[in-house]
Amino acid sequence: MSTRALAVVAVAGQLLFVLAWVVAGLAQPGYSAADQTVSELFSRTAAHPWIVRAGIALLVPSYLASAALLHRRLGRGGLPAAALFLLAVPLALIVDANPLDCMTNGSAACAAKVAVGDVSAAHDLHNTAAVTLQLCLVATPFAVAFALRGSRRASVLLAIAAVGVATVAWVGLSGPGHSGYGIAQRTTFGFVNVWVTLIAIAAARGAGRDAARNTVAP
Repeated sequence: MSTRALAVVAVAGQLLFVLAWVVAGLAQPGYSAADQTVSELFSRTAAHPWIVRAGIALLVPSYLASAALLHRRLGRGGLPAAALFLLAVPLALIVDANPLDCMTNGSAACAAKVAVGDVSAAHDLHNTAAVTLQLCLVATPFAVAFALRGSRRASVLLAIAAVGVATVAWVGLSGPGHSGYGIAQRTTFGFVNVWVTLIAIAAARGAGRDAARNTVAP
């Protein structure tokens, strides 16, 4: 697959995931995107869980394409970042295959069950995998910065990585059940959406420059 095709796959997966949770949120009666999580939209009590589950499944080719782009452009130095994206694949599948028992932030009864630990193993596994997944993704800018250490781009990447950490910290400080928790979570997701898009753009431009040099070379 060409670099440009990989870039399209990487970005398309991110956009389709966003579209999935937007559509599912609009179709879920009484749902608050500001206060409730995306995971609640495919909980066992959700009206149309298949929408977000399909969106998460489409993240898999996006992560695989991102890993391929990093390895293709950075060589061996890109392996740690590529490995993090590859690790994101099984984690996303675990999240997708283990929905929450109920809408934690949309139901007082559900929140009470969660508070006393009266939830299934799948519910707990979902949360553990989801947190691990997001940490892996937020760590990828650090891995790319390390690969490019000594260059000006490394400083920019470290700044990007700091933004990612800030979004995760916001989620942690907000916490389930707090007003605005849905916004905090979506900000973290948005960081990954933008980061993958930047990877795709940089890789496509780099491939274009390489092609141009090869064309004019004697």
